[in-house]
Amino acid sequence: MATINYADAYQQAIQEGFYDGHLFSAALWNSPSNSLIKFDGAKHIKLPRLTIDSGRKDRSRRTITEIVSNYSNDWDSYELKNERYWSTLVDPSDIDESNMVISLANITKQFNLDEKLPEKDRYMFSKLYKEKVDANDGGISTDTLDEKNILGAFDNMMANFDEQRIPQSGRILYVTPQINKILKSADAINRSIILSDQANIKRSVYSLDDVTINVIPSDLMQTAFDFTVGSKLEDDAKQIEMFLIYNGVQVAPEKYAFAGFDAPSAQNSGNYLYYEDSYDDVLLLKTKTKGIEFVIADKAPKA
Repeated sequence: MATINYADAYQQAIQEGFYDGHLFSAALWNSPSNSLIKFDGAKHIKLPRLTIDSGRKDRSRRTITEIVSNYSNDWDSYELKNERYWSTLVDPSDIDESNMVISLANITKQFNLDEKLPEKDRYMFSKLYKEKVDANDGGISTDTLDEKNILGAFDNMMANFDEQRIPQSGRILYVTPQINKILKSADAINRSIILSDQANIKRSVYSLDDVTINVIPSDLMQTAFDFTVGSKLEDDAKQIEMFLIYNGVQVAPEKYAFAGFDAPSAQNSGNYLYYEDSYDDVLLLKTKTKGIEFVIADKAPKA
């Protein structure tokens, strides 16, 4: 009697790589400021901006003051420029012969894990950097980080946020694994100094416990990518080593224009067809560009 290889005949899942967190930039795509978005057509949005024209004045008795409106309500308009699509044909015989391994659900799931989610991460981080550059309001450092200066760099960013009256709660620090390693080592040294000498003034002003720290693979957090097809690294891009953001200085609108399946037909040469089309973008609010700061560096040379 022939031996049946159940692993081959009844495979229900596909081999996957490691996808820790799936979407590393999820918190930023789910910005609290997304609730402000008002779509104005398929790919245009408007965001309200309320401005108080002037403050209080000295009052003179027995004088009728000039009664005028003292505020303006405007709308900032933005265009979503990141329109993307993906499609695939699936031969019905592939589905039958692979015991559903090559199914439409598995294909789209693997597409999300391998392609879409890393692309969304790369777009989020690189577009935030581009928006900050366009704002031209400082907040981009090129200092080389090490155990001696990294806590000082962190302190400077936190202090700059304090100067802008940015709330403590909601600050997120994004770092590469290498920078996270340096941070941990520097913080350990710092805590040791505090314990051994309470009078030592070399300690960090701010605690790393004050912010949420997210560790991002370095290939996802760079200043630019080639998004022609999927997302590919660019040799001349810089490494974003770390950046501090108050979650909500950005909006990240997303809108699917279409997503659907077609059954096998003559037009599709007997194949299933999946197609999706969506708009999204990442935009810094014009009144809140001070709420994000970067440290960038040249990328490490390839081994």
